[in-house]
Amino acid sequence: MKKFLIALLVLIMCFSFFACGSEGSGSNEESEATEEPILSLQELVSEPEFQQIFADEEDDVFTYAVSASDDSTFVYEATAKKTYDDPEFFENLSTEEIMDKFSLDDLQKLLKRYGFGDVTIVCRIINGDGTVMTERTLE
Repeated sequence: MKKFLIALLVLIMCFSFFACGSEGSGSNEESEATEEPILSLQELVSEPEFQQIFADEEDDVFTYAVSASDDSTFVYEATAKKTYDDPEFFENLSTEEIMDKFSLDDLQKLLKRYGFGDVTIVCRIINGDGTVMTERTLE
């Protein structure tokens, strides 16, 4: 949850810079009608501060990284710190369990709230040796 609050703060900062820069450039009606985000999803994800939010959430089991393959696909990767010989547990997690464990539904709602439209989240759980244990696509 902490990472999403930090992500929210980063998004608010980005939008506040946009709002401050657009004062006086048009009427309030124009700026209220504009719901386009200031950054594309790929630009937002490539920001070092945004990357750091997820890197700071490292725990005893996983390290986390995010990227965007395009402006509508957010890629969330949880990489295990050790290699599991029998990764069956992770392979058999339901989509709901994955969404709960990584709070992906909150992330998707947050991205939509800030103007990123219908964002698809691809969640990959990667074994310590680099093999993908499971991958889910959340529409």
